[in-house]
Amino acid sequence: MFEGYQKTAGWHLGINLGHDRAAALVRDGAIAVAIQQERLDRNKYSVGMPLQSSTDPRSIQLPERAIRYCLDACGIDLSELVSITANMPGIDHAPKILAGALSASLRDKIRQLPSHHLAHAYSAYWPSGFEQAIILVADAGGTTTDTHETESYSLYQAQGNRIRLLHSEQVAAHLAGLSTLGFLYEYLTRKAGFVTPVGADLTIAEPGKLMGLAPYGREQRHWQPWIRFPEDGGYSLGISAYDIFLEVAALEKRYGGSQDDGPSESLKGTPRPHPWLVDLAYKVQRELEQALLYLVGQAVHQTGVKKLCLAGGVALNAVANYRLQQELPLEAVFIFPAAGDAGIAAGCALWAYATSEQDPQRKRLRRATLGHSYRQEEIHKALQTFTDRIEIQHLAPSDGTEETAGALAQGQIVACFQGGSEYGPRALGHRSILADPTFAKMRDILNARVKFREPFRPYAPVIPEEVVAEVFEQETPSPFMLLIAAIRPEYRARLPSVTHVDGSGRIQTVTAQENPWLHGLCHKIVTLFMPEKWSLPHKKARRTQRHTQ
Repeated sequence: MFEGYQKTAGWHLGINLGHDRAAALVRDGAIAVAIQQERLDRNKYSVGMPLQSSTDPRSIQLPERAIRYCLDACGIDLSELVSITANMPGIDHAPKILAGALSASLRDKIRQLPSHHLAHAYSAYWPSGFEQAIILVADAGGTTTDTHETESYSLYQAQGNRIRLLHSEQVAAHLAGLSTLGFLYEYLTRKAGFVTPVGADLTIAEPGKLMGLAPYGREQRHWQPWIRFPEDGGYSLGISAYDIFLEVAALEKRYGGSQDDGPSESLKGTPRPHPWLVDLAYKVQRELEQALLYLVGQAVHQTGVKKLCLAGGVALNAVANYRLQQELPLEAVFIFPAAGDAGIAAGCALWAYATSEQDPQRKRLRRATLGHSYRQEEIHKALQTFTDRIEIQHLAPSDGTEETAGALAQGQIVACFQGGSEYGPRALGHRSILADPTFAKMRDILNARVKFREPFRPYAPVIPEEVVAEVFEQETPSPFMLLIAAIRPEYRARLPSVTHVDGSGRIQTVTAQENPWLHGLCHKIVTLFMPEKWSLPHKKARRTQRHTQ
């Protein structure tokens, strides 16, 4: 059981039934535990489609292992829950699925969320620590209404415990595949072949790969804009599905087919797909950034509120997030670590808590490690299974830090396991692969031999929060690796394995309070083993961390 929680009423269970099935428990305004089903069943994205009905969302299965994990972590059972709330994008079949899967005694606990985007909004604002904020939710598609319209993006204004809708952009459901910000980006992602098969006739797009590919592209002078801004200063962007489809189809016919059936042979040996797709990756990334800058800029101007919360799959675009923070008059930005649909589980539980408790409280989220921790005896037992293949050595914490730093300085790759598992798509130093990015070939080694992924993709630098501005053009914390900032020019050659082609890096900042082991390791590897690598001409040597995660 988690410390600080008693075995009493007040628990609210949230469940995501889209891709990235997940479960979360909320009590006293805080997310007590949250886990994605894929972490437990080892099926990436864990969509929960039974083989006999892989295209029927009404047949999605509950993430039972994730639900049981959360209940066991808090020492409670289903009967002790105050509410059970699930959601899925499109037509929301979640309440009926819950009613069919749960016993009759639990059905009076089922609640129905008004909209998919509202769940995202609660996940973004409730744990932000802000007293007021603008909330932007943008994804591939939210709830589909009875009038066959689908949520594209939504803006909210929050103050205290209240969240009110400023604008919800609705598109015709049959055109949502090319008419929402998220689906437009996904369309190009699929054309580039960045998909993961999760069934015989179902694939999930990998938009983060397209974001990494975009800097290799360039502007083309005959391009026409895909996203148009309103002349009256409103919130409705113009996205023409037919124009986009025709332009891409013409390019396919002129220069060769797309790669939307999966990664092509070219991706296995070269850093990019067809050149025209590389340029379109650049185009859609820049247009997305401009659209988000416009929407948030309008909301700030209309409301005067200068704090921003982000959620929805588009909020995982760390390049766009950085531009919002750098170019708009914002005082602070909070991005929920599980910004995609996995975070819907937390949003459902937070909404149910906020709208049912008499005096709801808000607790700031400082860490994404919302899985439960394991006792030393459990870890030792797991290790014993592999004694015929590994050598086990027990070290004191300080000795372990020094030995790890030494291994990294010698070019070794280290697997890290500590504390609770991370909620969301990023490994944040608890279930991570660590290496020294000052080795020029480290990115290639990790991509080819460890991760088995596209060679153009860089790795993310981890750095103590107190020195982030020394190495990056970034002064604010980035604890959840959701900002991609410019690396200062004098450090780019020294950090080849985390410096992308455009001179940027996806930052994770760490503190001694939230991650003492990784924070200490950052300093140890520099001060003990490699200070000479950071000496700059005519400047005092900057001491900061250089690990790849």
